[in-house]
Amino acid sequence: MSSAEGSAIAGIFWSYSPVVVITSELEGKINGQVAVTVVTSSIVGSVPRLIVGIWKGNYTHSFIYNSKKLNIHLLKNDQFDLVKNFGFYTGRERDKFDSISFKPGSNGCPVIDGVHSYMECEVLNAMDGGDMTPFLVKVSEGKVFDSGNWMTLSDFYNYAPPDWIAEYDQKLSKSIQFSMPIIHNINYEPFKT
Repeated sequence: MSSAEGSAIAGIFWSYSPVVVITSELEGKINGQVAVTVVTSSIVGSVPRLIVGIWKGNYTHSFIYNSKKLNIHLLKNDQFDLVKNFGFYTGRERDKFDSISFKPGSNGCPVIDGVHSYMECEVLNAMDGGDMTPFLVKVSEGKVFDSGNWMTLSDFYNYAPPDWIAEYDQKLSKSIQFSMPIIHNINYEPFKT
């Protein structure tokens, strides 16, 4: 196998990942972002755990790292407006919740109205991934609001407006430029809870 084939196979996990909005709260401030890096990490159904990868350049990263709490929202497969709101802009420059209907969850993190489903989570552990932090989280509660399909990254690329896809690709290219110099700089010290 070649490295190109390995990259292509790894890309399957990217394309078919659920598109989620992750929200967090820290010291009275709230923020949210889009992610496609959430996967299950337990075979014990009664102890639901996930790995949530958060890019260090995202404003939400510091919220999660310091508060150790977050909510994960699966989007309906047509909620491209939420992808644009939470994925195309930074909370450092604008209030992403300005026109979004939400309520605080029991952990204080926003629960967005009208999504497919959501989970409230607590960080159990984390590791440094160079340009990102994979957080091990436990799911404390959640709710399914819609029994239909949730959005995958493949859905976004196949059905979102073409100018949005082009804009997202430009944003992604800039993010990769940020990541390349630090992706291999991994700190192996244990995470402090």
